[in-house]
Amino acid sequence: APLMRAVQVFGFHLATLDLRQSSDQHEAVVAELLATARLVPDYSALSEEQRRSTLLGLLNDARPLRVHGASYSTQAVGELAIFEAAREALAAYGREAIRHYIISHTEEVSDLLEVLLLQKECGLLVGTLAGPQDGTPGKQAKAALITVPLFETIGDLRRSEPIMREFYALPGIHALVAASGGEQDVMLGYSDSNKDGGFFT
Repeated sequence: APLMRAVQVFGFHLATLDLRQSSDQHEAVVAELLATARLVPDYSALSEEQRRSTLLGLLNDARPLRVHGASYSTQAVGELAIFEAAREALAAYGREAIRHYIISHTEEVSDLLEVLLLQKECGLLVGTLAGPQDGTPGKQAKAALITVPLFETIGDLRRSEPIMREFYALPGIHALVAASGGEQDVMLGYSDSNKDGGFFT
């Protein structure tokens, strides 16, 4: 009863939610979307550079990836539903309802781009990273959720700085972050890193 009364009085405005999922789950969904759209038959087989190029191209394409009438796996439908629920929550309760999307086990720059692409697919990222090629005015990309890398293993923690430097060096990324509120969070994991290298490391 006290909780229900507090919600009636204050709403959920003080309860900002974080979303979190592992990078391998994002990769699987992106791979399925690309294969079903017949754009990339085996996304998981691409090199890191090929992934970056593919994802940047898609982030500069206004078209959605999902094919009308196609059948998608339970995993893909479920993961996309989370982004769609986030969009609905932001529309209903405002920007402070959900602020961060955390990527567990961030290992590469493409892990961040995949989440940006999934945001775009569900209406959480609008506009394009780079200007249009045909000279017509474009719309600066803006993301509703802050994409937060979580570096967890010792190796990933040691590579976190170059990964973020390379991420910001990509065309349009710095402008995207600025247009989206100018905030970037980076999480440094201690649980997995302790298991990986011990607490002293």
